[in-house]
Amino acid sequence: MNLKLASTFLALAAPLASAQWSSDPTVNLPISDAAADQVQPMIAPTSDGGCYISWLDSIANGFDVRLQRLDAAGNELWPHEGVLVIDRNFSSTQSYGLDVDAAGNALLAARDDSGSGVQITASMVSPTGTLLWGTGGVTLTNTSAFVSSPKIAGTADGNVVVAWGQDPVVKLQRLDASGVAMWGTGITMTPPVGFYFVGDLHDAGSDTILSMVHQTGAMFWSPKHLVAQKFDAAGMPLWGSAPMSVFDSGSLQIGNYPPFKHDGAGGAVFAWYGTSPLQCYAQHVLSNGVEAFPHNGVSGSTNGAQVRVDPSADYDAATGSTYLFWTEQSSGQSQCGLSGQKFDSAGVRQWSAQGTTLIPVSSPEIRQVKTQVSGAGAFVFWTHIPSFGNNTLHGAHVNASGAYDNGPFEVSSVPSVKSRLAASSASDGQMLLAWSDQRVDGGDILAQNVNPDGSLGSSSLGLPYCFGVGCPCGNDDSIAGCLNDTGSGAALSAAGSASVAAGDLVLTATQLTPGPGLFFQGDNAVNSGVGNLFGDGLRCAGGSVVRLEVLFANSSNGFTTQSTISIASAGGVSAGETKRYQYWYRDSGGSPCGVGFNLTNGLELIWQP
Repeated sequence: MNLKLASTFLALAAPLASAQWSSDPTVNLPISDAAADQVQPMIAPTSDGGCYISWLDSIANGFDVRLQRLDAAGNELWPHEGVLVIDRNFSSTQSYGLDVDAAGNALLAARDDSGSGVQITASMVSPTGTLLWGTGGVTLTNTSAFVSSPKIAGTADGNVVVAWGQDPVVKLQRLDASGVAMWGTGITMTPPVGFYFVGDLHDAGSDTILSMVHQTGAMFWSPKHLVAQKFDAAGMPLWGSAPMSVFDSGSLQIGNYPPFKHDGAGGAVFAWYGTSPLQCYAQHVLSNGVEAFPHNGVSGSTNGAQVRVDPSADYDAATGSTYLFWTEQSSGQSQCGLSGQKFDSAGVRQWSAQGTTLIPVSSPEIRQVKTQVSGAGAFVFWTHIPSFGNNTLHGAHVNASGAYDNGPFEVSSVPSVKSRLAASSASDGQMLLAWSDQRVDGGDILAQNVNPDGSLGSSSLGLPYCFGVGCPCGNDDSIAGCLNDTGSGAALSAAGSASVAAGDLVLTATQLTPGPGLFFQGDNAVNSGVGNLFGDGLRCAGGSVVRLEVLFANSSNGFTTQSTISIASAGGVSAGETKRYQYWYRDSGGSPCGVGFNLTNGLELIWQP
């Protein structure tokens, strides 16, 4: 590769955008702050370190479904208040579904009363905010039956699965990328008695895992159990002819539909609480449907003098550990605290029989506990409620031994009603949170990032540009570089500071194929920042090119490379200069265009003193 080839450049890239993530817990990022109520946010991370955030908005005639996209720095990539996805007339809300497909498009599924009766609609939205299935989306039902609470999941093969309740049964349908049904009239999950309700839905590669709440009788107070099934791409059940029982002893709380996390290896981690007694449990179901923990799960604590509710779990694939955190309560539920437990791969408690106490039981309420694995341990987030309407949002990182190693810290310190907290992990390691906040009116959607060190505010630098649009052989990826043989493009980001004196800038290239690559610096943006065709990718950093560092991506470093030199010194930059960066790499295996090499997206940096 001759990086010193002369090129003609038409213009410089756009100036550096200002980061929008706040470093101040009194000033969180407003996603939607229009009049009326905005409620029930959901987060779906994207491969560039950003995310989609959806919510239900009552500013018009009903609770519409809206969507916004953020980059890794918290910049809104679409107009403020986002994109209207489904225009509805409902005066109340139900659960709905959000996910991201293999191409980086947002997927949404919701109840829809804009046509004939109430039906289930699915929509696909591109990274540029285009409704790819049209303004009406794809209508999945044509029924007078009661339909409810759809969930949606994008599978690794580029398809989409939707599940929803329909009177006593749960229905599923698989769609291709054009929105065309692939499972005929769909799959119907019929309970032996009572009702099935959708719990949660996630992909497992090209397969899909569905959890359901089984109400075992006709009355709403009938015992409620937790069941699950896995389907292959053809819709065949993989965990037995009938759904497997995750929890069938006692009952779930009325109105509780526990979410689960996929384990990254075809299985799932479940967390729930039962009512007799009020107790939190965790279970890990392996890819083949075998329960890794004892049947009906393992309780987080054996302390019979107190009760526990509202658990949240996450799975650490690196160690095989499951982290579970919950609200601990006095026996009469008049006082609250925060506790947690770590389980090994067999479900054996690691933080003593009674777990670790993070906040002792006392008068302030602790609610909305969320768990996200990060590094050697996990983040836990919660709302602290000393009195009604005075919620504040807090977080902490708990190490593998069950002790704080970062925090507690404030995430949102303005007292107000805060509801429907959503939390997720970004692809670059930061935590992403969104919630409905009544500090001004009936509810705005606010969001906040938390960096791996517990700090708030953007830790990413620079302006990403030259994404994979117009790639050499149609191998486009609009949120990274051009597609490589992994099925996604490679992404470039920066962390540290763009300070010449500090010399602490780190460039990171992710989603690479095995083999060597080269970080390089240019002072021009090739072809107005769009880039020129080059190998399997687009070259968009040019002019006086400087080679920075050759590195190798392999399985041991997660097919990620990070520069270990002083970029400022190696690039010979001065304060005030604007430089552009890319990573060139060998595209091993099935090179999409057959050339054998590719590039990440570009990154523009303005260097400071």
